[in-house]
Amino acid sequence: MIISIIVFLVSLSAVIMIHELGHFIMAKRAGILCHEFSLGMGPLLWSTKRGETVYSLRAIPIGGYVMMAGEEISDEVVKVGNKVGLIFNEYNEVVKIILDQNHKLYQDSEVVTVSQVDLKGEGMNPLYINEYSVKRDAMFVMKNQELQIAPYERGFDSKTIWQRFLAIFGGPFMNFLLALVVFLGISFITGVPEMDSAELGSVAEGYPAYGNLQEGDVIVSIEGESVENWNDVSNVLNDRLEDRNITFTVLRDGSTITEQVTPILYFYSVGFHSDENAGVLTIIGDVPADTKADAAGFQKGDKILTIDGETVISWTNVVDIMSRISNEAYDENRTVDFEMERDGTVVTLTVDQPFSGAFLESQGVEVIDSYIGIGPVYGFDFIASIQNGFLELKASALLIFTTIQLLFDSSGAGAGIGVGSLAGPVGIFEITARALEQGLLTFFSWIGLLSVNLGVINLLPITALDGGRLVFLGYEAVTRRKPNKRIENTLHYVMYLALMGLFVYITFNDILRLFNIR
Repeated sequence: MIISIIVFLVSLSAVIMIHELGHFIMAKRAGILCHEFSLGMGPLLWSTKRGETVYSLRAIPIGGYVMMAGEEISDEVVKVGNKVGLIFNEYNEVVKIILDQNHKLYQDSEVVTVSQVDLKGEGMNPLYINEYSVKRDAMFVMKNQELQIAPYERGFDSKTIWQRFLAIFGGPFMNFLLALVVFLGISFITGVPEMDSAELGSVAEGYPAYGNLQEGDVIVSIEGESVENWNDVSNVLNDRLEDRNITFTVLRDGSTITEQVTPILYFYSVGFHSDENAGVLTIIGDVPADTKADAAGFQKGDKILTIDGETVISWTNVVDIMSRISNEAYDENRTVDFEMERDGTVVTLTVDQPFSGAFLESQGVEVIDSYIGIGPVYGFDFIASIQNGFLELKASALLIFTTIQLLFDSSGAGAGIGVGSLAGPVGIFEITARALEQGLLTFFSWIGLLSVNLGVINLLPITALDGGRLVFLGYEAVTRRKPNKRIENTLHYVMYLALMGLFVYITFNDILRLFNIR
């Protein structure tokens, strides 16, 4: 658990830091003054200043930000009539403006009442307070921090549309770049499948083929049907989904050998699968956590007797009934009753709202699938590995858009899928821990998907997100007029509060799921 928590925090922080680094790099290239580069939100834990930027670590390791000068509208810090302290250099230029009159380090500053002031200097005009010249990199001294003043040319709003676009888009771009590097790395490490061969490159331990088939076996035929390549193997197995015993003829060390394998059937609409050793008996195997079957009370070793009142005597019956149920029109009140034999007694278990076939298809999942645990040979192919990396990036991004579409589809594929189904920090921690248990390649694949998620979501045209800021930038590019800054920031602030409310709601649901309360 401790290792999982540490890995989760480091992983999430890395993805967020990469995002903010994109903003930071492009802002600095444009000459925008960046007051702070923060990893995390909330109370300050640690900070250090390098150059003109404070690098900080904050208590809540969710989020982060780059504080750019001029990005937010604010009243002038120093106004006519204010009293401020001034610290001068040897050329009688103001280098520090003391706003906290009780600051113990600057009790000897010269206190003046401001009669005239310009700390913006638009058009590179000189900065001044009263008759005193102010350096363009002078500092405001406040109670707990010092902040560099931001002349107009150092502010976000003073830059060209293209420079501001790059400063905003730099964050999501870095997330896409991180994901691409991860996917390319995985593709180079694993190689690409050699689809023109029927040779077995892997036989997974814990699956039906293990102990029967071996790596290096060349499949000659399946159930008497000749196969020449991996596409043939897939097609024959898909056509024999309901077969409980499948005969493989393989070439091994120059000899022809025949082996029988009993596949495991997975029923994703409910979330259970056949027991590996059950054969034709309708006995279910391990029930994965957080599935509809788990919520209904399914247990390993239960024998299915009826489904929705229909008698079941073989897995063929189960496949037919579950296929029909998955293709039904969505009904929010739909339930499926299973009669199970458990320890010599009959129990009735009810599954609420099984996933529809349309929903599973939208997620790239078959309603019913068959696993025997074999895979093709993988080999190194530089060009194909690069193609696979880009294809994985594209697929990850499209999956997010599909999920967003499901949230607003109340009658089709997304029926029954709502905001409550989304995962927040607790849910992301659970997924990260599971991915880590499955090995480094699975873990890094999840990091790539997480990075793509952050990039795509930030580009949605919603105020308070990068995409919302790009919308206002687009308005300026088309109309040649800058939007009202006060209205823009009010919209950003309102949406920020709404997103924080959504964040709390999703996190609350995460906690309920974690403790199996719902």
